[in-house]
Amino acid sequence: MSQSHDQICPWCQTEIVWDPEIGPEESCPHCFNELGDYRSLNLKVEQEEQDSVLDEEDVEDGDDDINDNDFEDYEEFDGIDDYEEGVQRVLDTQEDTPECPVCHSFMLLTGTRTMALGFVPVVPSALKEPLVKAAHSTKVFVCPSCFKVEQILSEEDRLAMIELLKQHGSQ
Repeated sequence: MSQSHDQICPWCQTEIVWDPEIGPEESCPHCFNELGDYRSLNLKVEQEEQDSVLDEEDVEDGDDDINDNDFEDYEEFDGIDDYEEGVQRVLDTQEDTPECPVCHSFMLLTGTRTMALGFVPVVPSALKEPLVKAAHSTKVFVCPSCFKVEQILSEEDRLAMIELLKQHGSQ
């Protein structure tokens, strides 16, 4: 029986096929999250090469070969309930709760970032002024499930951009 070198990313559920000469991936090439044992449960499934036929008697008898000892190697992440409760308490206080584009969990507001002097805004030829000022700010959000970081334009700069586009749209 040949051994498969395929893996499923626990974060984005994408199949990862790796080269046996290079070895397994350390991070997902799709969502870039770490592929270690951290918060992961690895299951080994052995497939038999024979065709299995279920009789009606087998289905009715409910032959369960699973017992509680099969799961004793699984250790639940200690404090997961407390973690989830903490996440929910923070989410309850937020006005904006964007959804993570990777895993679709609600994201936590972690702060505000003001653009540094190195940001050079683009000036669209139709507007003759930039959509955002060089010194604009963004809200920074982090996903509590996959830890993806996202930035959203701050309310003040968002409203300024809307007003600019409305002025030039009515001309």
